[in-house]
Amino acid sequence: MELRETRLPGVGCKYTLTLQQSGKLILLIYNNGVRELAWVEPGEDDPFVSIRLTEEEAREVAFILGGVRYQPLPADKANFLLQQVLMEWLSVAPRSVMEGKTLAELELRRRTGVSIIAILRGEQTIPSPDPYTERIQAADTLVAIGTRQQIDRVVPLTQAAQP
Repeated sequence: MELRETRLPGVGCKYTLTLQQSGKLILLIYNNGVRELAWVEPGEDDPFVSIRLTEEEAREVAFILGGVRYQPLPADKANFLLQQVLMEWLSVAPRSVMEGKTLAELELRRRTGVSIIAILRGEQTIPSPDPYTERIQAADTLVAIGTRQQIDRVVPLTQAAQP
């Protein structure tokens, strides 16, 4: 893989990735925040296809490509981890004991052994949430990692408190 960066004064910046499988991926970042992806077939000069993304769409694609939403593991590591560790998406119900509290206040890792690696809030993803400032809201989805027993200790905390 070869990466070439070209500044485009008054326009933005162009990144050209020459890929191992041949062909070029061109990323244009305009000063107005629009991103454009273009694919150039091997031996061609003009793009075969071009896609425009807003700043928000580009961030979401970057999250996906960067492994925030899903990160594949080599088979040997996956088999070991699947025997030991789970990743669960836990929905926070209105009036749960978690609502309005930070991860530090809840002391989930100390009390249950579970780590919260991200919070999904509507269309927003909060990777590695700050345990001292990020407050959990009703309808948040917590991305939790732990053993089955550890996660089972957190599930009741996400449910609505009894009146």
